[in-house]
Amino acid sequence: MAARRSTRQTQKDATRELLLEAATNLLADEGYAALRVAAVAQKAGVSLGGMLHHFPTKEAMVLAVIERLSARVARLAEQDAMRDSDRNDILKLIAESATRFYAAPEFLVYLDIFLSLRRRAVMAETLIEAMTSQRVATEKLWVSRLTARGLDHDKAVQIVRSIWGLARGLAISSEQRSKAMYKKTMDYAIGLLEESCRDELRKSES
Repeated sequence: MAARRSTRQTQKDATRELLLEAATNLLADEGYAALRVAAVAQKAGVSLGGMLHHFPTKEAMVLAVIERLSARVARLAEQDAMRDSDRNDILKLIAESATRFYAAPEFLVYLDIFLSLRRRAVMAETLIEAMTSQRVATEKLWVSRLTARGLDHDKAVQIVRSIWGLARGLAISSEQRSKAMYKKTMDYAIGLLEESCRDELRKSES
């Protein structure tokens, strides 16, 4: 009996994952406004009834997509942080991680959903909570790396927020069309931030 329940749960989880993957792809290709529940079910190869069993409404499905994307972003940030070592330029590593996120389709899905739902109070609040949770987790990850190198906690927070904020701003501005300009702007900012914390980093290395 327990084995049968386990198999059913595994199948249920697999179906849910198929639906979320299909919804994510359709959101990336067509946007929130054009998203139809029936189209998600068809793309996933799941009956409409099966789809509604997992996600009774379009909004419930979209929130699940956001939660799934947030978890994926957190995992990618963890993988980036694992590349850190005493010999690495950590500020450039943080910038690479931020750039990778804001250049990825996930960010465009985030942005489109938020802009589409920002006037629906309950949905907007839930979306902001999910996105904030992901941002805080990612921020803590990098702040801990910086403080381990001798930086003051508050300064580490400011540095991480500055880098991620710049990456986000460049991603949604016209400058994103020019990779050379993006890199030049980011390199300039990284240089200033490195200069501002050079003494603390030197102390941690000595």
